[in-house]
Amino acid sequence: MKRFGLFPFACMLILAVSLAWLPVEKDVEASDISVKMKSLSYDPKTLEVRVGDSVTWTNDSRTTHTATSDDEKTFDTGEIKPNESSKPVKFEKEGEFKYHCKIHGKTMSGTVVVKPAGSKN
Repeated sequence: MKRFGLFPFACMLILAVSLAWLPVEKDVEASDISVKMKSLSYDPKTLEVRVGDSVTWTNDSRTTHTATSDDEKTFDTGEIKPNESSKPVKFEKEGEFKYHCKIHGKTMSGTVVVKPAGSKN
């Protein structure tokens, strides 16, 4: 029987220790991001989020507004009265989602850009 000595064991130990030091991508928790509704605008007008994040619209103006996707199917907050907020809208897939206020038309518009879950905003 041939003996290899400690060499194979030492190699495996070195490999295991070096792998332990490699950076590990941590799971990124989903966030709830806020958009303010002003007179006839959203702040910010363009918002970047990650898949899994939620957006809440808060009405800081004196009139009622909505945040409704341009296709009117992806999301619709319904009417949000002054000093109130929408329920969070969760974005589950990547893409660019343009939206507007149903009451004030596309002069009051914005965009939510949804990036992959692990990406940085």
